[in-house]
Amino acid sequence: MSVRRTIKKTGYAILFFCMTSGVVALIVLPMLPEKKVIVAPVKTDIFAPITVENIVVLPHLTSPGPFGKTIDVVARIKNENVRAGTGKYQVALVVKDPSGAVIGRVDQAAYVLPGGVQYIAFINVPVPSNKEFGTVEIQTPSTVLLEQLPDTAHVPEFRVFLRERSGTVVGSQQLERQTGVVTNNSTFDWEKVEVIGVALNESGNIVGIGKTFVGKLLLGEQREFTIGWPAPLSPTSRVIAIATTNIYSDENIVHIIGDPNKLR
Repeated sequence: MSVRRTIKKTGYAILFFCMTSGVVALIVLPMLPEKKVIVAPVKTDIFAPITVENIVVLPHLTSPGPFGKTIDVVARIKNENVRAGTGKYQVALVVKDPSGAVIGRVDQAAYVLPGGVQYIAFINVPVPSNKEFGTVEIQTPSTVLLEQLPDTAHVPEFRVFLRERSGTVVGSQQLERQTGVVTNNSTFDWEKVEVIGVALNESGNIVGIGKTFVGKLLLGEQREFTIGWPAPLSPTSRVIAIATTNIYSDENIVHIIGDPNKLR
């Protein structure tokens, strides 16, 4: 009998303890502060978007040249990121007729240098002889992976000096040619340097577009260049020429002064 009483007493004690604990929990838990979930912040680099602006089309349709009916297109690429750019900026020029139907497309593998404005040019883009030209559209990448340059890295520096501008005739087409000299004032030798020039009339409107490559340009070296475009109806008042190179391409670096990793 004593054993049975002991078991009963133990059971009553356990039941009482459970009931008491439950009541205490119902009273105390609502008074406790809520537990907040803490999410660790993720460090990210936020860059300003790259924009393409001031698209200018120069049609050569009424007096076709050696390539037939063509158009020249130039636009400005604006990059507000002072220390970031990309060596892979694939753009496409889409040519449309007056109804909006696509009648041509030209792809170009471009690059964007840190912090500045540069030109992108499409030269002698064909327009089908049986089609009527309407408008153009420049399509840019939906996502762009920008690469940050270290503070010790320097963007390329080129000095462009323009010489004489003259007219010439090739076949039945009158052309305008601009000569000049580009100097490599960078701290690197470059395998490929390009020069893009735009001709402006007295009103500041673009009337001509030219592009050329001067090839390998060593440190301190000068190289002559010639760019040309069909003679404009509105006379050229001045020419702006900009020399650039793709600093993100390993194949483009001929010789490096110092540590090559400073560009990365």
